[in-house]
Amino acid sequence: MKWYGERVDELDAIAARIVARDRGGARGPWTLELYPTLLCNLSCGFCDSTVRHQRPVGELGAARMLALVSEAAALGARRVMILGGGEPLLAPHTVEVMRRAKELGLSGMLTTNGTLLGPTTVDAIVAMVWDEVHISVDGARPRTHDRLRGQAGAFARTIRNVCRLRAARDAAGHGPRLSLHTVLTRENLDELPGIIRLAAALGAEAVEVDALVAYRPEQLVHALGPEELARLPLRVQEGLEEAARLGVRTTLSRLLKPEALQRGERAAPSPLAAAREGYHAAPCLKAWHHLTISADGRVAPCCVLAGSGGSVADRPLAEVWEGDPFLTQVREGMLAGAPQARCAECSENLLDHERAILARLPEAARA
Repeated sequence: MKWYGERVDELDAIAARIVARDRGGARGPWTLELYPTLLCNLSCGFCDSTVRHQRPVGELGAARMLALVSEAAALGARRVMILGGGEPLLAPHTVEVMRRAKELGLSGMLTTNGTLLGPTTVDAIVAMVWDEVHISVDGARPRTHDRLRGQAGAFARTIRNVCRLRAARDAAGHGPRLSLHTVLTRENLDELPGIIRLAAALGAEAVEVDALVAYRPEQLVHALGPEELARLPLRVQEGLEEAARLGVRTTLSRLLKPEALQRGERAAPSPLAAAREGYHAAPCLKAWHHLTISADGRVAPCCVLAGSGGSVADRPLAEVWEGDPFLTQVREGMLAGAPQARCAECSENLLDHERAILARLPEAARA
């Protein structure tokens, strides 16, 4: 399973974009990742929003968000991702921003907890022929999901709304591909096979599982202990067997990599091979093809570093993309094989995506 659902030809195109920027080609980001708001209607025990994202003085309004999508398209962006430290559907302008992206010919992905996918929103998503909706589901049983999400009844609302979205999509004959996203915890480890079955029942084509990052000491209560770690290979294998049987794609196998469960504790990622030069020396190319914009306008090359750079609140997107000091620092560090310290928190799913792009760069590529 490829991160973000990108096809092989899209990965090839991203690699070509990176190389072409040094030859006078399109220099803008391929993907624009937008956080409409940091507000959320749930209280997940493992959430990073109070740690990684500082509460902004003011969030960007509808006009600026819409303009950013237009500016990104003018720079050559091909994909918009709507997610964030909060629940994006709490922002009243999110659906309008999604519609603007589709009007400009961009593909779109929305990540949501699913509780706010009401009839009006569902109808709009289907009508605009939105591409992907990723739903956060952290248990196959209501009790598990609700406990992790911090709200009784959350599971029932999410499942009901996903069923509504699937029904509307199927009735229209077009609409978004569905995927589930799960954060692995000691509470839901034994439900991994059940989550695969749930995905199939909901008409979701994929299940993406990420390892937990404990941003605060109290979040360690959700981490796998020795007993859970001993059961992990069996549960992953059971999940993989269910996925194969039901035709559901999944990232479960990545959990068996020793480094996968060491997010935030391991060393930052290193280049694919020693003695490489130019882009090949970089362990990650996000800073050349991806731009994350937090709710208040601050930029970063990815979700892990969200909110670390300058702001597009009152500056053109092109100016920030090319000249922001933090983005420049990240690019220079990557070319030197020296990523940011927080890169140690990166997901194996994201890292595999970057490895796939790196593998597609021609050997002659030099920065």
